[in-house]
Amino acid sequence: MTTKLTGQFILAIAISFTFIACGGGEKKADETKAADTASAAKTDTTKAAAAPTVADAVTAAPAFYKLLQDTMGIRIIEATYKPGDSSALHSHADYAVYAIEGGAAEFIGKDGAKMMSEMKTGDENIRAAEVHSVKNTGKTTMKVLLVETTRPQGSVAADPLDATKVASKEYKLAKDSLGIRIINVTYKPGEVSAMHSHPDLAMYVLSASKAEFTGKDGKKQVHDLKPGMAMIVPADTHSVKNVGSTTAKVLLVEIDRPRK
Repeated sequence: MTTKLTGQFILAIAISFTFIACGGGEKKADETKAADTASAAKTDTTKAAAAPTVADAVTAAPAFYKLLQDTMGIRIIEATYKPGDSSALHSHADYAVYAIEGGAAEFIGKDGAKMMSEMKTGDENIRAAEVHSVKNTGKTTMKVLLVETTRPQGSVAADPLDATKVASKEYKLAKDSLGIRIINVTYKPGEVSAMHSHPDLAMYVLSASKAEFTGKDGKKQVHDLKPGMAMIVPADTHSVKNVGSTTAKVLLVEIDRPRK
């Protein structure tokens, strides 16, 4: 669902030329000076004018976008559109999108251009900042998870304990773009992973289970994972064991960008 707006400012620079006639022109000089002053005043007025900005989705369309978590330059947002629902024009920062419940939608850009899109449940993608409005053109309710980041892009050193490398059975890399990674996590009952690391990330639980996390220092913590649970987690190194009786499925959106 795409979107982030960068404000545009118009600078008008007026250059005035003064011309003083040779034959006696104090009057001409005064007239020219007055014209310059008027021109300068006009220029100052133009500089003060700023192009209007487009509000973010949560602010511009709160009926459809619910903010779940917001910290460390990362936001988790849940968007819900019933059939026929249409939002106001709004903006998104660079973001990952996951279809909790798929459907069909029409996206209208700020230039009026229209694009039809159909998402199936479980579809995922990474999109650059954008501005649009959205209309549910299907017959079913659409529910989508968005993870936005306002962190500046920058290089991050490769982690030798990258979860998708050292625990690839449990951590499957789905998308990797713009310093954002979408990872699908699956742990069967009793399954345990190797020690691995994550950068700062957003976590969204897809199926219920119970997980035991063991840190580098050997400390253990057990967490109940409930469907729809969403949280932003600081960078960490740990191993994980499914100590529940059901298969755990979790969506991770890692932000491979330095903090501001």
